Amino acid sequence: MVDLSENNFSAMAESPGGLNPCNYLTGAWKRNLEWRQFGGNFKRLRGTNAIVVIEEYISSVQQNGTRYLKWSFGRGLKPTELRFGYVMKFNTADGDKKTSSDTTAIEWQYCGHLCNGVFQQNTKVYVLNFHLKTSTVVITYRILNKNSMAVCIVEVDGRHTPTVQMGNMYRLDAKMYSHLAREGDEGNPSQP
Repeated sequence: MVDLSENNFSAMAESPGGLNPCNYLTGAWKRNLEWRQFGGNFKRLRGTNAIVVIEEYISSVQQNGTRYLKWSFGRGLKPTELRFGYVMKFNTADGDKKTSSDTTAIEWQYCGHLCNGVFQQNTKVYVLNFHLKTSTVVITYRILNKNSMAVCIVEVDGRHTPTVQMGNMYRLDAKMYSHLAREGDEGNPSQP
């Protein structure tokens, strides 16, 4: 478990190497979003809440400077309440002449399409780009402190009302919710 106590978080964020983008994301989060129509008067459409679980993923292809994180989404922390989203590959820019050293490149597949993003160390911002066959989604996560991020999602496709979704993500204390995750494992012998 990564120590994200206030003192350690501040020290990591200000250290020469900066904040590790994978260590920061790892954990369980609650995401609250307000949805508005993208354009015109930005009419309010609805509000949503979701659980986002981000965990280390061990890939069969290990490379120096590369880590993988699995993202799952759902209504609760029980494994039965979560659905797989994607696995993101984080590649630090060490030795990469195309990007600056304060940038971490991010790649993943979604619905068969290669998607990309970046973590900017100097602004503490993740920008994720989903360019799909009939839609485009751009998600921006801005780190506010050790336990919260601001979120802005712009989603445009030909079948639905284009939206701007904005809100926050708050880190959940795993100790407080661990009993819920264990309850989801009961009766499933394939779970350790």
